[in-house]
Amino acid sequence: MSISFLTPLAGLVAFAVILPLVAFVRSEARVAEVRQLLRLAPPRGSRRETIAVLVALAVLAGLGAAQPVFERTREHRMRTDVQAFFLFDTSRSMLASAGPGEPTRFDRARRAGTEVRRALGDVPVGIASLTDRVLPFVFPSPNPATFDQVMRYSIGVDRPPAREGGNQQVSTLDATAVMAERYFFRGSRRRLAVIFTDAESRAIHPDALSRLFAEQSISAILVRVGNERERIFTPGGGEEPYRPAGGAAATAKAYAEAVDGRAFDENQVQDAISAANQIVATGPSRMRVEASDVEPLGPYVFLAALFPLSFLLWRRNLV
Repeated sequence: MSISFLTPLAGLVAFAVILPLVAFVRSEARVAEVRQLLRLAPPRGSRRETIAVLVALAVLAGLGAAQPVFERTREHRMRTDVQAFFLFDTSRSMLASAGPGEPTRFDRARRAGTEVRRALGDVPVGIASLTDRVLPFVFPSPNPATFDQVMRYSIGVDRPPAREGGNQQVSTLDATAVMAERYFFRGSRRRLAVIFTDAESRAIHPDALSRLFAEQSISAILVRVGNERERIFTPGGGEEPYRPAGGAAATAKAYAEAVDGRAFDENQVQDAISAANQIVATGPSRMRVEASDVEPLGPYVFLAALFPLSFLLWRRNLV
């Protein structure tokens, strides 16, 4: 925990009180001389009190202008030799379920992803969506809270939508090639991609996938959710005009073979966890400090400045 300033140079505004304060002291000295010559009683209150209040007001104004913030920091141990990316299918077919009110494929994928994430411990994990493209939500981070917040508030079916809207089955596992072509992983020797999808994908190109994943040393695990009996239901319980694509299990297997990975069904999450732990194994780690829960203190400082200001106004009314 610490206090820092967003605009420390703005705190120099506190020195603006120096000239008015010097003028006030000289004026008070002359008034005191005249009062002594005329043998007048001094007014109530102390000149020292007024000076102290002016200084306090200037200091508080300077602190407020510097924008103090209260930071709580957290430490996370982070593996430095391995990174993982979790890809979640967000195409509309992931809304399918066994019946109205039952968990959807995406709900089950999210639950499985959370289990796998917890099992990986200090391995930095990123999150991306998968439709007809792969879009990262967060790059590999060791902070479990970051993972939970993205899963809870950010990613979801049709968030973001596929470029080809209106089609129930728009996902393509070929899109995962972008992880090898772009900078999804940085500075790690071992790389793991865990894909949660119903595998209702368009045709894949195994040769290109195999080459790209091998070049970038990316190991892949695919967890397939869903079955051909599931349907998409409206909030009222009616069925949407969707029928599962056949051959999803074969597509998942073909993809895993192409990238030299492994495919599991959703009831084999523990087996997927064991496979992931074998890939990440053990390795060196270091502590990473992350700042979080930044709370601005400026409004409270300016509120406190009202007290010396009120004193000056009250003092003026007494004279």
